[in-house]
Amino acid sequence: MMNLRNRKLVRTIQILFGLYLIFFGVIGYIVTLPAPPYNEAGLAFLMALFATGYMIHAMSIIFVLSGLMFIFNKWSAFGAVLLAPITVNIVLFHVFLDMTAWWMALIFAIVNGYLVWVHWQRYNPMFSKK
Repeated sequence: MMNLRNRKLVRTIQILFGLYLIFFGVIGYIVTLPAPPYNEAGLAFLMALFATGYMIHAMSIIFVLSGLMFIFNKWSAFGAVLLAPITVNIVLFHVFLDMTAWWMALIFAIVNGYLVWVHWQRYNPMFSKK
């Protein structure tokens, strides 16, 4: 049976996920409009995010920062927690508004959940009673 906390496996996943996050974080600054294949509800939600003037930029910054945390293995536990609300929103977007590319949201959630699980012992102080 494979050890899911194997250092090489964790590092490989951190680096791949980090590169993915940095790529999409940079794309968030380059692309000014959502991709067209979304349905009406999904497109309306994405347009509302763009209309805020800051949300897409904030998400892009969080993606790039978290990606760098994973790649350099510094504060990676914090990076996983920082991504948690965005991950939940991505999954809920695909569940309730538009099922387009739902599998990407699932992979994103699984990888982020895996990294939270790997670092779970670092979160214990937040949940312990003293």
